[in-house]
Amino acid sequence: MRYVESPGGLPIFLTNLEYKCYDKMNEQVCKEDLDERDRDIARNLVSRGVLNRITREGKTYFCKAKGSISHDS
Repeated sequence: MRYVESPGGLPIFLTNLEYKCYDKMNEQVCKEDLDERDRDIARNLVSRGVLNRITREGKTYFCKAKGSISHDS
């Protein structure tokens, strides 16, 4: 289990699967480039505040929320 720091400074604990998905988001990643499981995890991480969802030209992209710092636990 690992945690990332949310933009507000609160630690958010992530499971290994969530962290693996979170780690892929170094740049903006198009929703269509993710498999179904990673899409679901990314939506969950958006609701928890560690990823941002951006819609541009009819496509949805995910990226890390600014200020998020990852830590091993």
